Amino acid sequence: MNNAQFIQSLPLSTRIRAYNTLNNKPVVGATANDVFGWLLSGLDAHAFTRTDMESAGAKVAAPAQVSDAVQAVASRAEQSALDALARADKAISESKNAAQGAASLAFEVQQLRKASQALGEKINGVDPQAVHAQVGRLIADAFAPFEAAVRGAGAESVVAALAPLSSVRQSALDVFGIEVNDTKGRPLMFDVYTHPDAPAIDPMFIWTADIIKSLAFFQDTVSNGWFGGEKGTGKSTVAAQFAARTGRAFKRINFHKYTTADDYAGAEGLTNGETVFKPKDFLMAFTAPSSVILLDEVTNADPGELAVLNGFLEPNSAVSYGGLTHRRAPGVLVFAADNTLGNGDDTGRHAGTRPMNSALLDRFSLIIPFTFLPLAQEVQAVVNHTGCNPDLAEHVLKAIQAARAKVETADIVDAPSIRSVVAYIRALKYLSPGEAWAQSIAARQPAESAHALEAIRLTYIDEKFIANNL
Repeated sequence: MNNAQFIQSLPLSTRIRAYNTLNNKPVVGATANDVFGWLLSGLDAHAFTRTDMESAGAKVAAPAQVSDAVQAVASRAEQSALDALARADKAISESKNAAQGAASLAFEVQQLRKASQALGEKINGVDPQAVHAQVGRLIADAFAPFEAAVRGAGAESVVAALAPLSSVRQSALDVFGIEVNDTKGRPLMFDVYTHPDAPAIDPMFIWTADIIKSLAFFQDTVSNGWFGGEKGTGKSTVAAQFAARTGRAFKRINFHKYTTADDYAGAEGLTNGETVFKPKDFLMAFTAPSSVILLDEVTNADPGELAVLNGFLEPNSAVSYGGLTHRRAPGVLVFAADNTLGNGDDTGRHAGTRPMNSALLDRFSLIIPFTFLPLAQEVQAVVNHTGCNPDLAEHVLKAIQAARAKVETADIVDAPSIRSVVAYIRALKYLSPGEAWAQSIAARQPAESAHALEAIRLTYIDEKFIANNL
């Protein structure tokens, strides 16, 4: 087996002991990935051998120079871990309870690591790194039975999803590529996590300072946000790409007129012949640290079926539902998105949407109207996604802007989105400008919009210009 496979074959506790023993300066609170990466680099560089790792990873007695005080810290660490194991052992069949035990233990271990390091620094004649390494080994030994129990229950993925994730603070410039300051001129800062289920970053997505300011507000105040506006203005994408850029998990829940609270929050069901509460997407994400939840097209649902959300969306909520108490996990943000800003539709353009109960809307601190980007930014977005000539993008977008203006006069029912523009330009490789317009722009509209759209095509789309700029 190669070096990576060898390391993966070792128990986690052995890897941690080897890391703390072989590393002259082990990092406080190093993650499993950090440990794996350091060990792999050392093996690949021949800094030590596999035998060295196995020997270093073996359980060792505390060195003589570790004082009684440090031993007390170690004993506390071991007892905390064993207590967590006892709690988890009783409910290990319930993966979520095991995960909560892991989260509690992880916090305790983090505090103990800090205490051991500080204590080592205060004891004359004792190497602080040796103290910290020894306590780390004892913590790892105590945690090993818990790890084995979780693995035996097949709960690793749930524990990984619910355990606290480390984060760092980075500026808006580092996270989004735009320098954005608060009202006092200080750079806006964002918590960046390392969740394994974070969406992929779309490097072509264009951020604006206004939306970044709103996202900073939601993060710092743990507030809920409502995104409203025309389709194609970026409501859903902003939520997903915010999760991607800040390393958070992302859960998008799509609502329709038949959606019930049981569908998104959970309901009782049978497990092994017993009736138990089974949480659904909203509650699973709401109780998982560093998650972004998008309630998409939420105004399609019956307002009565959304009343359950009211309690969860309160600050510092602790809601009893399904016989269990559910709390918002650290770093969880909730956004809603719709076309009507929660007010329902009286134009016929958004059939099926309904006005929301004011009690639900009141749980959202800011309601943000999304609009189409200015022409220059839309041109850049189209170029980013198609690689086309900027002049071609601007030429087509001017036709689209004319179509959007016709929505205000009711000559066109729906405003063409940037997605339609991207589809149109991509289709020009295969279809004539007229055919591409018909299939990517006009066919998406009701029949009553056909005349106005055809007039716009004839006025704004220059087939010779397009041919010369493809």
